Formats: sequence, C-alpha cells, structure tokens
Amino acid sequence: MSDIDEKIRNALVAEDQKAIDEIDDGAGLFELIGLTFKGKQAWMTYYMYFLGLIVASALVYFVIQYLGAADIKTSLNWALLILGCLFMITLIKILSWQQIQKAELLREIKRLEMRIMLVAEQNSK
Repeated sequence: MSDIDEKIRNALVAEDQKAIDEIDDGAGLFELIGLTFKGKQAWMTYYMYFLGLIVASALVYFVIQYLGAADIKTSLNWALLILGCLFMITLIKILSWQQIQKAELLREIKRLEMRIMLVAEQNSK
C-alpha cells in the first residue's frame, strides 16, 4: 500500500508543481484582460466594454458636430457633450483597471495558497 501511496503523492506533487509554474509566470496585459472576461463578474467587464464602445461612438459624433457648428453657443453645447464623453471614458478605464488589478490579486492569492499547501505537504512527510 505504501508504494501506491507514494506514487500518488509523487503524481500530485508533479501536478502541483506544474500548476505553480503556470501561476508563477508573470501574466501579461492581454492575459490579465482575458482573466476579467471569466468568472462571476465577467458581466461587468462585458458591460464596461460595451458602454465604452457606445461612448466612444458618441464622442466621434459629437466631435463631428462640434467641428460643423456655425455659432458659438451651439459649439459650446457640443463641447460640453465632448467633455462628458471624455469623463465617462475616463471613468470606464478606471473601473476596467480595477477589475484587472482584482484578477491579478486573485491570481497571486491562489499562487500563495498553492505554495502553502506544498510546504504543508512537504512538512507532513
């Protein structure tokens, strides 16, 4: 029985080490952005990118209208809408970066949990 148990432990250690090696690799920006599209709060990421697309489209329309405005009052109204769009885009970007930071923090916590698990397993042997 101990021979089989030892083989199982060795296999588990190899799998754990492989998982830790995958987690230890520093995630790039695009990988972190991809992580935000998974999980329970992926809907928020989809919503933010969809809203960002709509606001960016509105911004382009408002800039075109601003450039074609004939009088100063109309151009100031369009400029106010442009500033509102820029504010919304800034807000969306801040929320997106917070989601990315949260995903990276969760990844780091999982990595630490796995390391603690490996140390506890090695100490029990």
